[in-house]
Amino acid sequence: MVNHPDPRQLAEIAAKAAASKLATDIVAIEVQAQTIITDIFVICSADNPRQARAIMNEIDHACHEVGADPKTIEGNDDFRWVLMELPGVIVHIFLAEEREYYGLERLWNDCPQIELPDFDKIGFAGAQTAGEGLTNQEAEQMIVGLD
Repeated sequence: MVNHPDPRQLAEIAAKAAASKLATDIVAIEVQAQTIITDIFVICSADNPRQARAIMNEIDHACHEVGADPKTIEGNDDFRWVLMELPGVIVHIFLAEEREYYGLERLWNDCPQIELPDFDKIGFAGAQTAGEGLTNQEAEQMIVGLD
């Protein structure tokens, strides 16, 4: 039996990985009292399909590092809404218009949100060591991700 991080730790790992690829509006919602499918939803937004793919790849890599490979990944054909099923956590990566349309936060608004670190304030190695004010090309290189 593999020893995975608990769902809260895994949600934070996924959120941090998403933030490192410049995902926005990252939230974690504790849904275990309302559903048996998972304990936590992590929801984030991407600006375009290319960024959604990079976020997905980074979350996959970060979770693999801690022995929590995704059980399934859905939606990686067009990257408008990617769903990653991790042990005890389901990650939703949306393009902004898809996120607005499906409104998962509205559907689960009676569930408590989990406090996540303010990733914008703490910064990430790639963004902070490169200095303030990345050029468009530098930002695009951060978003590309690994294949």
